[in-house]
Amino acid sequence: MKYEILAKPDFPVLKVSLENGESIRAESGAMVAMAPNVKMETKAEGGIFASAKRALLSGESFFQNTFSAEGNGGDLYLTSETQGDLEHRSLNNEELILSRGAYVAGSTGLVIDSKWGGFKGFFSGEGLFFLKVGGTGDLFFSSFGAIHTVDVDGTYIVDTGHIVGFETTLDYHIDRIGGLKSLFLSGEGLVAKFSGKGKLYVQSRNQNSFAAWADGWRRVEKSSSSGGD
Repeated sequence: MKYEILAKPDFPVLKVSLENGESIRAESGAMVAMAPNVKMETKAEGGIFASAKRALLSGESFFQNTFSAEGNGGDLYLTSETQGDLEHRSLNNEELILSRGAYVAGSTGLVIDSKWGGFKGFFSGEGLFFLKVGGTGDLFFSSFGAIHTVDVDGTYIVDTGHIVGFETTLDYHIDRIGGLKSLFLSGEGLVAKFSGKGKLYVQSRNQNSFAAWADGWRRVEKSSSSGGD
């Protein structure tokens, strides 16, 4: 499959050049434009129950779209929902864990399943439900902000809101920095402590922190427009 990621890293668009008979599966709403020889089919991948579970836990769409080329083929343009980078990973009978909402598109042979991030992760406010993507083929995933790749060999600590994905050769557990005072007053949330050897993908921005910042400004503007009443 021929592809090109345009306008990296700020507002990237994925250009996929599909030849006759080639297909790619993408998140609902990811399509920007496509050639007339590219056809789209929408369905619940893995069945209704599996799709409902994936959508509920991982933040991905209930339905996904499969784009297939006919005749002379054509180009397909895809993008992510978030304002951030796009990354490509070629899987060869491997598995990669992706954070909530990071999956954009991939080869139709890849298997996607939901994975829970742990009891503490559920209460961290970070939405620590992951997708496990496995098999052989091309995988495209996104971030909020830029993506930084870390080659972990030993131990590495990441704020849970900055996790994009990681290889299954890495183990992790959710913990806090310092004591309870630090947890509530430092501005830092829970962290994931990774151990082992493998690649870890982190993002430069935290969606929850940004949402809190934006909400704070909205409240200030609302207060100002009402005269402070």
